[in-house]
Amino acid sequence: MTLDMDVEVSCVPAEEEAILASFTKRLIEIAAVSGARGAATSPTAALNAMRLPAIALDQRGFVVDANAAAEVVFDNNIRIKDRRLFVRDPDSRNLLKEAIDQLTNPHHAHSVALEPVIVPRDDKLPVIVRIWPFERPSHPGQEVHALLTLNALGPRPGPPATILAKTFCLTPSEAKLACIIARGAPPAIAARELKISRETARNQLKSVFAKTDTHRQSELVALLMQVG
Repeated sequence: MTLDMDVEVSCVPAEEEAILASFTKRLIEIAAVSGARGAATSPTAALNAMRLPAIALDQRGFVVDANAAAEVVFDNNIRIKDRRLFVRDPDSRNLLKEAIDQLTNPHHAHSVALEPVIVPRDDKLPVIVRIWPFERPSHPGQEVHALLTLNALGPRPGPPATILAKTFCLTPSEAKLACIIARGAPPAIAARELKISRETARNQLKSVFAKTDTHRQSELVALLMQVG
């Protein structure tokens, strides 16, 4: 059992990022089929239900829709401007423009392999922009030619403390600590946020380990983040 009070749990390992990309690809395929059938729910709305930030582009590369999850990501570094996705960083902006230009070229739209564009942000971790061309012709009434998904790196919010308490029979105090630990924060940070001593946080974490049958913080985080 590891109770290091000063070492943070590592976030988003490479293999997890690869799994996320693969899962996202499948979601995009489902959204594309839904949109092509002229369903009432747009592709971006379908992805918003799964909290996946998405922007829809037409055949000219203009933004036709952006879901609420994407709106949360927007700031001065990345946002919609004049119906285009604007990126403040010049290098990333050029890469994104080149990718969209390739996407909107009818001779290359379905054959080009589009690499993710990494968008740096001031005082924050970067946003990974992935471009997903639809592999089948759009429905006559469907403007969407491709989707952009945004993966804003950084600590993810933990599951609700009330759900953790019910799921693992935690006390309210243990559940609050577990909620903070679940987003990758070390016990020292949890103690500071909860305004409790490090020793109290250590004892509560021991109890959480016992009730969840886990032995390391990384194992505990992986389990807690499965709880919606």
